Amino acid sequence: MGHVRPFAEDDIPHVVELRQKCFRFSDRSSLEELRSYFKEIFFHNPWCDKDLPSLVYQDENRQIVGFLGVVPRRMLMKGRPIRVAVSTQFMVDPSSRSSLAAVQLLKRFYSGPQDLSFADLAYDSGRRLWESLGGTAALLYSIYWTRILRPCRYGIPFLRTHGLPRAVGFAVRPIFDLVDAIVTRIPSSPFRQVMPQGSGEEMDTETLLKCFSEFSGSQSLWPEYDHGSLQWLLEKVGLKKGYGTLQKVVIRSAERVVLGWYLYFLIPRGISTVIQITARRNAIEAVLDHLFHHAWQHGAVALVGRLEPRFLREFSNKYCYFHSDGPSVLVHSHNSEVLQAVLSGDAFLTRLEGEWWLSF
Repeated sequence: MGHVRPFAEDDIPHVVELRQKCFRFSDRSSLEELRSYFKEIFFHNPWCDKDLPSLVYQDENRQIVGFLGVVPRRMLMKGRPIRVAVSTQFMVDPSSRSSLAAVQLLKRFYSGPQDLSFADLAYDSGRRLWESLGGTAALLYSIYWTRILRPCRYGIPFLRTHGLPRAVGFAVRPIFDLVDAIVTRIPSSPFRQVMPQGSGEEMDTETLLKCFSEFSGSQSLWPEYDHGSLQWLLEKVGLKKGYGTLQKVVIRSAERVVLGWYLYFLIPRGISTVIQITARRNAIEAVLDHLFHHAWQHGAVALVGRLEPRFLREFSNKYCYFHSDGPSVLVHSHNSEVLQAVLSGDAFLTRLEGEWWLSF
């Protein structure tokens, strides 16, 4: 019979080999780089907790055929510190999937001392297993929004999939650009871009840390950072080079009061990805206006992000459309208060707090 045990540094080569069997692609350019990344993420991250280890499953031949990575995090529940375990790189050898490896790994994970178990890159098979063992899909956090900034440009990929030749697409781009420039200036257009209120400033780690502290009472469940952990996290986020250039902007009023902030990856002439956005309740539309204008001004075609549930109405008012065709956010907790905070949308769980920022 196989068994589950804590992941050890000596296991890294075997787990990297397992990953090659389970996943076709890697952000790492070599096996050595991938091994080094595993070591840093699971053994040298700022939140390492010996009581919340990653897990491996060994079969009866002592071969590692399953893995569930765990990144501990710290959060506050109404000001009280709690432990969060983020799962990532959940995998089982394709030749062993008839075994109970996945079930045993997830059961062991659920039985840990954390107050909240969390995953935010789950697709159908992972979601079914997670729910079958007592976890829950956080539906509000599994909704995605898109804000189109240049409608004609945005439509080119759609037209190509319906037979538009590539050469024709290139030929009509100047016309599309002209139309996009016009529709973003028509007063009644949903794509209109206006000069936003407030001033935007590039945000360093210290400023973001102060913002987290100042806004921490706005929702029941809130992430807790110190300078070292936040600096480390932002450095790792910046490694996702395929997503564009990381933008970190804080919005202030004329009186220098912080209205909110946003982080996103900018891709000029492409679709840019929002990592995190929040604002004071009466300032979210101003922050959204600033985000949309910033991305539009720098050439983005559209913005996509994961919904912040308490601002659903404001996103809708700003002509965002919603969909649920991305990965699901999954949670598990033995603490009903923590679970209710997540399921009701009263938690600040962005792509910075889950596993999305990782770049294996």
